[in-house]
Amino acid sequence: MTDELAAFKREIGVKWIKGESGTSYLCPVAAYERLNNPTEADLKTICVDESENPQNN
Repeated sequence: MTDELAAFKREIGVKWIKGESGTSYLCPVAAYERLNNPTEADLKTICVDESENPQNN
């Protein structure tokens, strides 16, 4: 990973997480890291459900 890409990822502060159901979520890193072993309900609360993204159709 280039330094520029790494800096960009730190700046936007989001990461993709796959829940136990198999659903992918886009989560803010700061909120995600505060949870210890987040449940699917936690992910639904703090993250964006990527299955709702129209590009996934």
